[in-house]
Amino acid sequence: MQTNGDIMRAQAERAGIPPVSIWKAKEGLTLAKKNKADKALARLMLNHGRLTDEARAWIAKEYPQ
Repeated sequence: MQTNGDIMRAQAERAGIPPVSIWKAKEGLTLAKKNKADKALARLMLNHGRLTDEARAWIAKEYPQ
């Protein structure tokens, strides 16, 4: 059985949308930090995001769950 995440991941791959790189992740978290939403965004990215291995490792190190 496919989950919504599986379906969305497949759609992104078909559309040629690459996983989020470390620089994009840092950029997003920097913007979210201004609204004190960076921890929530980091958790969301780790749980549901399509991240490169490098980005996933960096977020996990900077925002331990």
